[in-house]
Amino acid sequence: MTTAEEKRHQHVVEYILYIWQMEDLVRAVGLDLSTLRIHLSTAYEGDRLEAELVWFAGLIQSLRNENKITKGHVSSLDELMIELTYLHKTLLDVLKDEEYKEVVEAAQPHLDAMSARGEAGKTEVEAMLVALYGWLVLRMGGKEVSAETEESLGFIRNWANLLGGRYIRMRAGEL
Repeated sequence: MTTAEEKRHQHVVEYILYIWQMEDLVRAVGLDLSTLRIHLSTAYEGDRLEAELVWFAGLIQSLRNENKITKGHVSSLDELMIELTYLHKTLLDVLKDEEYKEVVEAAQPHLDAMSARGEAGKTEVEAMLVALYGWLVLRMGGKEVSAETEESLGFIRNWANLLGGRYIRMRAGEL
């Protein structure tokens, strides 16, 4: 099982953020699988390395086929994003999940403030993902993140984790 497959089964939000990160990685190496092999060989070996490379080759092919070589996300995430947005709306409007509603309401002002400062998402769920990815990129780049931003991201992470947990329950038929 590849890292992407593991993340897909464990936490849907982490999976999406991972795919976005890997899209950036393959772009950074010019969509060159040979260069990517060098980087990946420090983390993986043997069959696992080969499985990861096969997965990355598929990602590279998708980026090329979809003409997303310089920006954008693979369309395979579109259905997942729609599913998460639908779940989000269902939890709020149909199931009236009070715990979920409280966590979303706590995160909303922080998300709104972050969206106003940067790239806003098309949906609340996408805006949440964009905020988390921006934080992840800053951290990976060694950039300092203010205490205020860290606090805001705490609320957004709580929402992301609860949505991810509800997604697993939904897929298991428990919602």
